[in-house]
Amino acid sequence: MGVFHAYDIRGLWPGEITPDFACRLGWHFARVRGVKTALVAHDARLHSAELSVKLIDGLSAAGCAVTDLGLASTPQAHFYQIHDRCEAGVMVTASHNPKDYHGFKFFDRVGGSISYDKGLNEIERLMAGPVPAAERKADVRENARIEDYVEFIAGRARGASFSKRIVIDAANGSAGPVAAAVAKRLTLDAVLINEMPDGNFPNHDPNPLKEGSRTQAAAAVIEHGAALGAILDGDGDRIIFLDEKGDPIENYFMSALISEQLFKSEPGATVVYDLISSRVLPERIESLGGKAVVSRVGYTYLYDRMVETGAVFGAETSGHVYFKVSDSYYTESAVYAMVVVLSLLEKAGKPLSEILAPLRARYFQAPELNIRAADKEEAQRRVKERFHDGTLSELDGVSVEYEDVWFNIRPSNTEPLIRVRLEARNRGVAERKIAEIRELLSGI
Repeated sequence: MGVFHAYDIRGLWPGEITPDFACRLGWHFARVRGVKTALVAHDARLHSAELSVKLIDGLSAAGCAVTDLGLASTPQAHFYQIHDRCEAGVMVTASHNPKDYHGFKFFDRVGGSISYDKGLNEIERLMAGPVPAAERKADVRENARIEDYVEFIAGRARGASFSKRIVIDAANGSAGPVAAAVAKRLTLDAVLINEMPDGNFPNHDPNPLKEGSRTQAAAAVIEHGAALGAILDGDGDRIIFLDEKGDPIENYFMSALISEQLFKSEPGATVVYDLISSRVLPERIESLGGKAVVSRVGYTYLYDRMVETGAVFGAETSGHVYFKVSDSYYTESAVYAMVVVLSLLEKAGKPLSEILAPLRARYFQAPELNIRAADKEEAQRRVKERFHDGTLSELDGVSVEYEDVWFNIRPSNTEPLIRVRLEARNRGVAERKIAEIRELLSGI
């Protein structure tokens, strides 16, 4: 099936994701994982509530008792799964994908993502089998909640008050109620836009990395004289920040500032970053006395690496951020990150753009380049052969490092493309190397 991906399940409604699919998925998940208790929640997409009901039918038919959280953000569902000590969590969401997509994310008993390699592959193999009886056998309890989660987020402020104005764009996703409740609880000077969940996503695409998804928040930052902007994705587990000029901030730059804030209470701590981040991030972590640990791209790999190393923070270029709350709980929460950033900005004494200026100016980051390649293995072979005199790594695709330029090429999981991320000491070096890579991989 084409809907099973590396980290989750996503596909088009109704051609690929259907109520029948959801029922069979719930049944097979409970059987394969052997879980007896699960928490289920859903995002604001037009058919997610219906899919959630059928998923719960399947889980219950397989003997798994279910707590139905209803409409929620993914971090909110994750919090209550751990809070209720459920053996598994399922979030019915297609995250940041366009509105016609629907999907599912799965979590194990400690809140770790269940990826394709960790069990979704076995479920995929069984999905072609007979449809189970949908009669519910185990208990199903509806228990929609938000208050405990809001208190958890507010607790990150540690009693501080905030004077800086912030624009929060909830993208009409399922994190809107959480963002509004946290803003009220902390008495933030907040301008909320698109806070009402609406699966049509009427104002912009739910992916905050798309330029068109940032224009409304950027205009609001300038109009209201805000010190900070925050744009959430469709299910509230990713965030993109804007400075006071409305300019987007790459997550690796913001993560350098967040790391500095965290080191004040946990000096020498470990931070995990993905390998397509700017070199600025690990350099900044280490200059502050912390330990920088690299990870493959993908939030499941980032989480695993954090648990393995005991890291206090993890940052992915796409906007995912993880915080260690305790030895057994890591939260991937956009709103939690927002409170941390407000805390550091409150103490900074100068605009965010000025704080970021030295980080932004240190190196030149080329835009991500996508090169069509029918033979992805041949593309990687050519790169290793041509750039053999550099420092090579095959942690994720092929990474090559020289003194003045460093880059990574990775094959797309879903398209005949090679993705290239490159950074250099200046624009000229970057443009020459990009041209060389284009020529090398043309026609494959």
